[in-house]
Amino acid sequence: MIQIGNPSDIAELREVIVGPYKTFNWWNLIWGSLRYPDLASLRYVENNTVRVPDHSIARRQHEQLVQTLVDSGVKVHTLPSVPDVDIQLYPRDIAFAVDDTLILSRSRDPIRQKEQRALERYLPQFSKVEGIESGHIEGGDVMVTDDVVFVGLSEATNLQGISALRSCFARAGIDREIVPIEFSGRGVVHLDTKFTMVGPKLGYIHSSSLTPYSRSLIAERFELIEADDAEARALMVNTVALAPDRIIIDSRARRLAEGLRAHHVEPVPLDFSEVTKFPGGFRCATLPLRRGAGRSAPGEQQ
Repeated sequence: MIQIGNPSDIAELREVIVGPYKTFNWWNLIWGSLRYPDLASLRYVENNTVRVPDHSIARRQHEQLVQTLVDSGVKVHTLPSVPDVDIQLYPRDIAFAVDDTLILSRSRDPIRQKEQRALERYLPQFSKVEGIESGHIEGGDVMVTDDVVFVGLSEATNLQGISALRSCFARAGIDREIVPIEFSGRGVVHLDTKFTMVGPKLGYIHSSSLTPYSRSLIAERFELIEADDAEARALMVNTVALAPDRIIIDSRARRLAEGLRAHHVEPVPLDFSEVTKFPGGFRCATLPLRRGAGRSAPGEQQ
């Protein structure tokens, strides 16, 4: 039995799911770019030449992320490969945990719907599972704070999906307010490309991507470290917490790292530059199942 528990997205990480590393062909590269218009800078064009991500480098970078999780005492599960899905690096969007419940996303993307099949072998092991019955919602839009749950109204999530999530909370006995977050323009892939929690009451944010009112809702609860346009396009906002005071961040995000240190949070910098070109960052690449306040036993990979 895998006990689900996620009291906050920065509570100490104890158990997580990652995806399998798989290569892709040219069509996957082009189609992935078309599916994520907000990440236009990651369309692999340099000096008018299309540059394919180097798989040997990207694979090592993904392995380094997994090893960092294991070395930090996290139990790591790797999803099985789904034959007709070419890229499975980002399991965050096929499900997400809130308190004691794993919630299966409801994607509008047919590829993501197929990708979700990789969870089937685990479903009988999860202590509590619920599904979304209508609308659309993906895990990259769901941010679990100490009290409320922020949900981004991105290209992947709509108001009907948020309403269905409220019904899901009621069935699961989750007593949480859901706070919708709106963006200033179309094309945003997920909330976690524009805002993530990087410490107790501390967040990275790209403010111009959010409406002023939505930014104010976040600012009521968090002190915010501002990411500039280039940092946001490179997915440097997309982080994952090992603990309230230890955050995995992009090794290129030196300025943002200094912001963490100023708040007594330890940045754990990793190079994810090739993996990000698929595109997705550290938060996308991890599906936390269990977080808690205390120290866990040494991690193991399964």
